[in-house]
Amino acid sequence: MLVRCMIAAAVISSGCSFASDSTGSDSGPVSVQGQVVDFQTGAAVTTASSVAISGLSPAPAVTLKGAAFTVEDIPPNSAFEVLVTAPGHWPTYSQVVVSTSGIDGVEAPVASEGFVTGLATAFGAAPSGARGILLLRLVDPSGKPRAGVAAANFTVAGTNGPHFLDPNVMPAATATSSSSSGWVVFFDVPVGLAGLSQGLNATTTVDMAAAPIAAGTVTVAKAAVSDGPPALPSHVLFATQIVPIFQNRGCQGCHSGGGPGKDLGDLTLDGSSKLIYKELVEERPNTRVRLAAPETSLVLTMPSREDPPDAHPNVTFTGPRDPDYLKLLVWIREGALQN
Repeated sequence: MLVRCMIAAAVISSGCSFASDSTGSDSGPVSVQGQVVDFQTGAAVTTASSVAISGLSPAPAVTLKGAAFTVEDIPPNSAFEVLVTAPGHWPTYSQVVVSTSGIDGVEAPVASEGFVTGLATAFGAAPSGARGILLLRLVDPSGKPRAGVAAANFTVAGTNGPHFLDPNVMPAATATSSSSSGWVVFFDVPVGLAGLSQGLNATTTVDMAAAPIAAGTVTVAKAAVSDGPPALPSHVLFATQIVPIFQNRGCQGCHSGGGPGKDLGDLTLDGSSKLIYKELVEERPNTRVRLAAPETSLVLTMPSREDPPDAHPNVTFTGPRDPDYLKLLVWIREGALQN
């Protein structure tokens, strides 16, 4: 059986089998082109009935012809989900991340009803129409499947799992760690945004972007695995570590003197570090930066995925383990100093 890497990422190397070609430019929206494929076999699904986009507002235009689809007018530096529906398959989400260039060759998977039924039977699960299913691929920093990741290292709260799949992506009912395929499955995932949690005794760091879960839907995601327990940065400097985030992640292009973020959010993120600090910390005290509750600071929540979504037009931080998110979080925890 063939299962291809189906989570496209232009920012993070994913080790996928497709070729990435630029279909956009630094100066404006980008596009994504790809095809709908069966999760288990990798074969094109020409009977796909719809391809929709979640995580961008307004939702970009999607053109579907057979198995091929094109998504236009995507803001640069965005993370979003492709939701595919097709006869004989569960509606299936998968994530795409773009930088300042588009992607050609994305594979958007759909999990067949037979495949899901086989997994549920093997693992003694009874999928609920009121909850979702998460198919998660554990990968190493280069994007290759990671074997040997023990179940004790990660979980998704309130679910039935993790259950591991074998090298052929078939149920491994007695396995307690990942195989060479890297695939695991969680059943009965609560509707909303799913995120991994790790205990204090975790021996590896498992990082998954926040994944949308809908009732009666499969979500396909990936999680980067690195050796050693989870760790936070420390002694974060505003001028040299925080300010560059806004340029590198495309924030300045929107939150500039003439950008839409200046008008809609009344926030300017270009200029000197002194000006940016004033905008974030001093202009609106205890809103954009909240020392008493750092995780609720708008500089973190607005560009992150939330349920229900806020007014920010795109998702920049894919999850709470995003390196730039962590830098901002630690900087605030350390007092949001102008250092």
